Amino acid sequence: MLDGIFNGINSNFGSIRLVEAVTNSIYHGANLRIRRSFQNGFLLQGAYTYGKAIGEIDDGSVSNNFMDANNHRIDRSVASFDVRQQLSIVGVWQMPFWKSSNHWAAHIVRGWQLSGTSILQTGMPFSITNSAAFPRGDYNADNSGLDRPNAPASSVVVNNWQRSNYLRGLFLASAFPVPIPGTDGNLGRNVYRGPGFAETDLSLAKTFRLKERLGFQFRVDAFNAFNRVNLNNPVADLSNTNFGRSTGSDAPRTFQAKVRIEF
Repeated sequence: MLDGIFNGINSNFGSIRLVEAVTNSIYHGANLRIRRSFQNGFLLQGAYTYGKAIGEIDDGSVSNNFMDANNHRIDRSVASFDVRQQLSIVGVWQMPFWKSSNHWAAHIVRGWQLSGTSILQTGMPFSITNSAAFPRGDYNADNSGLDRPNAPASSVVVNNWQRSNYLRGLFLASAFPVPIPGTDGNLGRNVYRGPGFAETDLSLAKTFRLKERLGFQFRVDAFNAFNRVNLNNPVADLSNTNFGRSTGSDAPRTFQAKVRIEF
């Protein structure tokens, strides 16, 4: 490949696929849960998780391919789905207003339930790769793309980024040196982290009884109620003109209303 001539064992095949069971991941973590019921129908529950998922390759990685089929160890790192810290909070409030009143308006106001969930978590890992063909990419010339380059100089900022950095660009493609042709880059897999995630969903619901066995529930949901912009991981392909920038985000605030008949 380095001399521009195919030097495979059998010239009739440009590539030969080998299928093997390579999914390998390990997880260690700790979980703390707290639940408390308060007066006036208020319930609060929280869960905090600290963990680490490690693997040489894992379901959910960018390519699900080893950079070097003869050296799996260089792909061992945190898994692509690793979330180091996550805090989730659930709250339910049975609104106590006008419980004992017989006023006609009380039938509309009382009995509503307000509930919500909040999730806050650290960013997901991502790898710097190059989808270009040799010699611009495929540095080890094994005819399998998405190779990683060499690690950047120590002066390049590689952590503690702000949200604005993900929008402007974390680093330049030129900051990642090109390996010697025919060799693997020394930059590890999933060594960088994307932006964190935070979302709150709210729900307001009430069941109206028309008869003993007939009623209906009215419910309004607000997903991402505070309309927070949760940026996606930045483009990590050195050959992409948007390299280093987050070009997308998760869904914005969405409302949903529904009626369910119960009988």
